[in-house]
Amino acid sequence: MTTDPAETFTTSLRRLGARPERRDGLIVYQVEPVTGRLAGEIVPTAVEVGELAMWPIAPPHWLHLPGTVVFVHTNIQPSPMPSWHRHSRQIADWGSDPDPAQGWLAHVRGVLGEAQ
Repeated sequence: MTTDPAETFTTSLRRLGARPERRDGLIVYQVEPVTGRLAGEIVPTAVEVGELAMWPIAPPHWLHLPGTVVFVHTNIQPSPMPSWHRHSRQIADWGSDPDPAQGWLAHVRGVLGEAQ
């Protein structure tokens, strides 16, 4: 069993079929939103490896998305991925899901459901 939080995150996402891979200091993985404009599409998303230092006790704050994914209200910054942005997203009540990776993917699906 690994004690590296980023590896634990990656292994958990792989178990859930999100196809994670490390790229340029990020873990890029696939999510299929169930609501909103992107419902039914496979959307690549990512988190910075450095933000996983406290995983699963604390989730990443920034969600990296392709520049084509936009929101009405967001705190946005450039991502290390070309033509991507990172969006500030808080998670309320983190830690109540028995499987943190499933909780994380549910959070990301919810965020993507708000995309314009």
